[in-house]
Amino acid sequence: MESINYYEILGVSEKASPAEITAAKNQLAKKYHPDVNMKNGIDTTEQMQQILEAYRVLSNPKKRAKYDRENAGHKAVMQTFDLHNMDETEENGDSGFVVYWKAANALYDIILESDLIFKAKERTSRLTQLSTHALKHILLLRQASIPERYWHPDIMNWLLFTWYKNRNVTIDYLLTQYDEYIKKSMSGIDRLKLQKETHHFQHSLKRLLKY
Repeated sequence: MESINYYEILGVSEKASPAEITAAKNQLAKKYHPDVNMKNGIDTTEQMQQILEAYRVLSNPKKRAKYDRENAGHKAVMQTFDLHNMDETEENGDSGFVVYWKAANALYDIILESDLIFKAKERTSRLTQLSTHALKHILLLRQASIPERYWHPDIMNWLLFTWYKNRNVTIDYLLTQYDEYIKKSMSGIDRLKLQKETHHFQHSLKRLLKY
């Protein structure tokens, strides 16, 4: 049986930058969203798990270096589907934690756009639109009792991957599992890096909502 190659799963080269890896993951996550595809009679849960697992490893410099040493030359085993008729923006098929994962990712995209606008010092009406769009996602995440410190895409990806393993777990349990994971498995440097990114995200979010 052939081994899974994480680079081929994400469709990137072994020299791909972190930004390219993240972009590839985001694109594939939309395409292989299980709850959207299930309405078409296609179960893409396994594919989604492979995508998130590949991203979890390749987005971490230490894990990626170790993976490169141990898995050079392996070929990917990943089933694909014809999903060209799927509307990636449709949310009617969403359920469970996927709803909150999509909200957090949409919110992150909004923050990235607003950061560019603020950096260019362009106080356009677009900021008002972004603030309105952001509020919808914020309310959803707060109603689910998911604190802001968990809204970063890297964290939400981990939570989604864990939820896929057991869809009956509660959000409180997921958050507890994540807290235990970062204490046991994440280095101090990686924790500080993620904390810095999370703080930047929260700062940008507050700035946008004040606009």
